[in-house]
Amino acid sequence: MKRAFMALACAATAALVAPAVAAPAQAQTSTQAQARPLNPTAALKKAFVPGRGVRFTSSGKIDVGGIATVKSSAKGSLAFGRSGVTGSDVTARTDYGALLQEDVEGANKPTRTITVGRAAYVTGGVFSSLFPEGKKWLRMPGKNSANPLGSNGEFINPLDARTLKTVLATTKAKGKGGVVNGARTTLYRGAITLKQLAQLDPSLKKSLTASDAKSVVNWKMWVGGDQLVRKLQTSLTLKLRYKKTTMEVDTSNVISFVGWGSRVTVKAPPKSQVASLGDLLGSIPDMPDTINLGD
Repeated sequence: MKRAFMALACAATAALVAPAVAAPAQAQTSTQAQARPLNPTAALKKAFVPGRGVRFTSSGKIDVGGIATVKSSAKGSLAFGRSGVTGSDVTARTDYGALLQEDVEGANKPTRTITVGRAAYVTGGVFSSLFPEGKKWLRMPGKNSANPLGSNGEFINPLDARTLKTVLATTKAKGKGGVVNGARTTLYRGAITLKQLAQLDPSLKKSLTASDAKSVVNWKMWVGGDQLVRKLQTSLTLKLRYKKTTMEVDTSNVISFVGWGSRVTVKAPPKSQVASLGDLLGSIPDMPDTINLGD
């Protein structure tokens, strides 16, 4: 039954990347030309400058029917290219609670992941005791560098312009958000279904059942005066039906951004320190898959 809980909890996240841009307009005045004010989608696109990036911190929680709670946290730097995120350096920690049915060495220790292009390099956590002498990193091909946020339970990727535009279109209320990370903000509130998010991401669409697709992600977004996202909070409740029993899986996540436009460089670890799966001194233990989806 716990296996079923974990499978359903997986359906809570999505990875979406497709930038969009708003064109400037010339004001018809005799004094000077004025650009159309930026919106969050256009501001995000403008922020995608090679050599620049942003830092983030996040925390999430998944409550599986009151039986087990999974807590996660992450922090790191994201490097930009002209069309979006091209690299990341993220340190994450996950506490699986009762979902981890036996002791696994390193399971609750932080894991650091460096992603460049289509390859990810992982160290720490359950990998710590598996490296041969001289090796510190495991290369894991196939990782989506444009979605470094999708590994910590985030339902909405605010660094994807198309996703950002779609989410903001579901705004139900707008008001003052106070000062967040040093910036005076506007607070947007709304709700979006998993079906709407899945229309932007084939991997999420493939994993959803008809009932899951109707589930609603409630969101709050704090946007600075420069129209860049400073904070995003999401929550979602999924219902799990197993035989004659119905359980709820409650998920929540908060992510904050600081240092928009700061210099960020992400490089792969030295080749001499990188191991392949075949080099490891044992097998990677199976862990409850409650967070990752669609990478």
